[in-house]
Amino acid sequence: MSVNNGINPVKQSQSLADWLCYLENIHPANIEMGLGRVGAVGEQLKLTEFNAQVITVAGTNGKGSTCAFLEQILLDAGYNVGVTSSPHIQDYRERVRVNGQMLSEQAHVDSFEFIEAGRGDTTLTYFEFTTLSALKLFQNAELDKGSNKKLDIVILEIGLGGRYDAANIVSADVAVITTIDIDHADWLGTDKRIIAREKSGIFRKDKVALCGVLNPPLTIAEYANEIGANLRAVNQDYSYTADANQQTWSWNGALDSAFSGQNLFDIRLPKLPLQNAATAIAAIKSLSLSVADSAIYSGIANARLPGRMQCLGMAPQQYLDVAHNPESARYLASQLIQLKEKAQGEQAQHNKPVAKVIAVLGMLKDKDIAASLNELCSVIDTWHVAALQSPRAASLEQLTDGLRAARQDETNDQVKTHDTIAHAWQVAVETADCNDIIIGFGSFFTVAEITQQISD
Repeated sequence: MSVNNGINPVKQSQSLADWLCYLENIHPANIEMGLGRVGAVGEQLKLTEFNAQVITVAGTNGKGSTCAFLEQILLDAGYNVGVTSSPHIQDYRERVRVNGQMLSEQAHVDSFEFIEAGRGDTTLTYFEFTTLSALKLFQNAELDKGSNKKLDIVILEIGLGGRYDAANIVSADVAVITTIDIDHADWLGTDKRIIAREKSGIFRKDKVALCGVLNPPLTIAEYANEIGANLRAVNQDYSYTADANQQTWSWNGALDSAFSGQNLFDIRLPKLPLQNAATAIAAIKSLSLSVADSAIYSGIANARLPGRMQCLGMAPQQYLDVAHNPESARYLASQLIQLKEKAQGEQAQHNKPVAKVIAVLGMLKDKDIAASLNELCSVIDTWHVAALQSPRAASLEQLTDGLRAARQDETNDQVKTHDTIAHAWQVAVETADCNDIIIGFGSFFTVAEITQQISD
């Protein structure tokens, strides 16, 4: 299909920002299900095969943190690692990392030029184009200042769904599903069984299919069996237990499983969700690579990810989190409860006022706002609400209606509205007591706007 949308084609001299503007407009749809077009271009440009081992990671939540655990463990083990991540928070280059580092703008520009020249008359969405570009960047990755040593591992974060995600044109040695919940309902529906089967579309015959989902829908095992994938699952092939008092946890391979006897004890509790740390260890142990236990211990302890309970400061405590659906909001609530209990314990010893949890909220209109906020209403004392700077943003009315439904409160006395997220954050910080806890959440856009406000 030829393209003629009145869009000026980019020139080789144009910047990364120019290219991104171009990519946002070359296809009439942001999302177009199916792998026919992107698969054809990927094969033509020889971007679908890697000498490196490949891990794909799908799921409703937990993809980014699982990839972060995998990346840190493998880097600590001395391997050369490429990772995709989406969406970015401030800089597009966050979407592709090689050995933990972003690449130069020129590297991205060169990759875009390669895809543009090679796609011919085939139209590609923004996500398809940028996925192909990431694959090209990984193939181009020459490390150690020009040596011929290529990547050992490529970790691809799968976006919407699984089966039809552009990254699924690459067959993985280990395909991971982290969690299953309802999100992107317009595309994936609200039946968890169907959602799980869609995400299982990243599985491959005779390859490891790893299920880190607690209480998974049966469709995951059914699909793995249907195609002949080698399914390994939490609480079946491996399990984990935590000792909160000692701030440690253990990973245990089940008897008569691929992980039999492969146990790890007294691991430090991670800064990212424990469930995803356990899934990452299972993925590491499913690779045909030698990874020392010491790398697993250090990787779990040191893995970090922007926008996941990211601490910005103390007195008052300030955090950012991208939680934007009921499952991620539930996890965020558990973290805030722990912070509040710890703060109140310390304050009781010093006769300080009881800590309040103050939220700065912005969400997208296609999210289940009321259900997400319902998970947090019992722990948050005051709300500062604003519409995001995005065409997909939920309006102030939608946000306050969602809060009213979640709080079952007609007055919304503890809800303050603002023109922008930046202003909401500024007011929240200025009016908080030094022992309060402030959390900005609801979307990647929320985190990005607060981060930008702080950096300015």
